[in-house]
Amino acid sequence: MGHGKETPRQKMIGMMYLVLTALLAMNVSKDVLDAFVIVDKGLVQTTENFAAKNEGIYGTFDLAYSQNPEKVGDWKTRADEVQSKTDALYEFLNECKVEIVSVKDEDAIVDGVVDLDLVKVKDDNNTPGEIMITKGKGAELKVMIEDYRHYLEEMISHDSAFAPLMEAIQGNLDTHDHPAEKAGEQAHPWESYNFEHLPLAGVVTQLSAIQANVRNVESDVLGYLLQQVDAKDFKVNVIDAVVLAEHSNVFKGQEYRAQVFLAAYDSTKIPEVVLESGEILPVEFGKGIFTATSSSEGTKTWGGVLRLDNDGEIITRKFESTYTVSAANAVISATKMNVLYRGVDNPVSVSASGVPETAVRPRITAGTMNRVSAGNYIVKCGPKEITSTVSVYADLDGKQSMMGSMLFRVENLPDPTATIAKRVGGKDEIPTGFRKGSGSMALRDLLGLNGLVAIADDFLFDVQYEVTEFKVNVLGSGGVNLIELSEGKDFTSKQKNIFRTMRPGQRVTIEDIRAIGPDGVVRDVNVISIKII
Repeated sequence: MGHGKETPRQKMIGMMYLVLTALLAMNVSKDVLDAFVIVDKGLVQTTENFAAKNEGIYGTFDLAYSQNPEKVGDWKTRADEVQSKTDALYEFLNECKVEIVSVKDEDAIVDGVVDLDLVKVKDDNNTPGEIMITKGKGAELKVMIEDYRHYLEEMISHDSAFAPLMEAIQGNLDTHDHPAEKAGEQAHPWESYNFEHLPLAGVVTQLSAIQANVRNVESDVLGYLLQQVDAKDFKVNVIDAVVLAEHSNVFKGQEYRAQVFLAAYDSTKIPEVVLESGEILPVEFGKGIFTATSSSEGTKTWGGVLRLDNDGEIITRKFESTYTVSAANAVISATKMNVLYRGVDNPVSVSASGVPETAVRPRITAGTMNRVSAGNYIVKCGPKEITSTVSVYADLDGKQSMMGSMLFRVENLPDPTATIAKRVGGKDEIPTGFRKGSGSMALRDLLGLNGLVAIADDFLFDVQYEVTEFKVNVLGSGGVNLIELSEGKDFTSKQKNIFRTMRPGQRVTIEDIRAIGPDGVVRDVNVISIKII
């Protein structure tokens, strides 16, 4: 059996297996053999639960990768490798079970899997030895387990913080020879100790136990990889220099003004912005302020380097931007971005150089456009438009003249990201340091939460989403999943009662989360995984 840290359930199954083996050595009745069926069923159920939970984590990787391939790509590749190697080892274990049982009892093989309850020769202690020892299946299995263990050990950081994970891997995948029971005797080889001179029922159960350990280790390693996705974040998903100009075109004699900053910057860290000329820009609220005045027309290029001290690591980003000095023309700019979204008010500013605001006549090809103040309009898009063009006309000399136009893309609102929240002063707040989608916390902190919120990350509009339902899923004692539904955004009393049964090391999966936005569309959003520490 495995060494190192084990769950209470694993310890119980291991103890049952040892007791049953001891009873068999004493030639106890056939009823004892049937007891192995109970243990095997428990192991199979535990393995299925681990497999289901692992599929959820793989789904989390897929979602994260679709949203940010550059950031998640390397860790998703490792997760895919873990899945491939785990499945190969798991299937070899199943192959061993099937080969042992099919020698004398093919009817006990159902859909390629052994049903120990149907085996008629549970006391056969010859066939397992022939397959696992004589034919070398046991030695081959030992090599596969050791290769798998070494692969995982090389993947895990040797930081002391991950020592418990390393111990769990080594314990669950232990292949050391069993020490001699008496002085002068030789140690029992691992494969001989586990598979030789033991009844078929016991060997099949032992192989099921190894399968459960393999899925357990897979779950722990996936949790580690998911944690590493955000381990070196600068509190944001993307770190890059951004240039934001108040106007992309200016006229002769007009000042050009732009801001240089890190997207979603940390206000506690002040960057240094240096132009190619060596000039250091003044910084306001984390943003370098660049100004220039030009007396000639044409395209102007400028740039430099932005530096930031991130806890001793100097982050450096080059940037370059251009602006155009031109003669007067119509200027149309979305105050948010060059995309219009369905279901929300899209603010758009419209102006025409040298033309009074009262003489400007904007038009839109799809949707509605209503004036709210001088030069500012609200655009609303219908459910079917793909693009919409805003054109600017001006009343000049008694007739309307075309001043310019701009094509906008019309898109749906982005899906929100669900995360846990605590209500403070009537407002939902996300726990400090908790990563959306996964994280860890003490049980008391989990019990202090109120429920879930859905947030549109890095979206320029202040869009409010409401969580309409979700399920809490916890693997409880006995290998039974405890599942409770909330038909709202708050945890129910039954869900919190499930939380109270949890112990450090367990995970709660919050799944089947649905949220609705101002466009009336109900969306299925991400899974949340929380480990109790």
